[in-house]
Amino acid sequence: MRNVRDTMVGAALVFAAYYLGLLIVTAASLSIPGPLLGLFILLGALFCFPRLEPHVARAVTFPLKHMSLLFIPAVLGVTVYWGDIKTNALAIVIAIVVATSFSLGITAWLSQRLFNAKESGDVANVKNNGDTDD
Repeated sequence: MRNVRDTMVGAALVFAAYYLGLLIVTAASLSIPGPLLGLFILLGALFCFPRLEPHVARAVTFPLKHMSLLFIPAVLGVTVYWGDIKTNALAIVIAIVVATSFSLGITAWLSQRLFNAKESGDVANVKNNGDTDD
């Protein structure tokens, strides 16, 4: 019964962050996607309240394991635009490689800084001024 409750709490947190992101983007007429803002809200909540992480993890494990099913409509949609894709293949490949490299690099850099700060117990210093005493 506890597993069901934890899953429901985690799902409620994920959906609350999603809809809060949509609400803020709509109300403030921001030019970013609502789900992305909701993801940042959820990330902030998990940083502020780390005890919520097991609840969220329990709720999102099943959908993440079966994420490939969510891509079937997108893959089928590619066939509709195959001519345009072939025409612009070089630009698409360059954009994908650059964007992926950039996002992986930023993620690795930030993760390394957070892990180093956590190991040295200097997380507050990273939050306050972005520097560690390394």
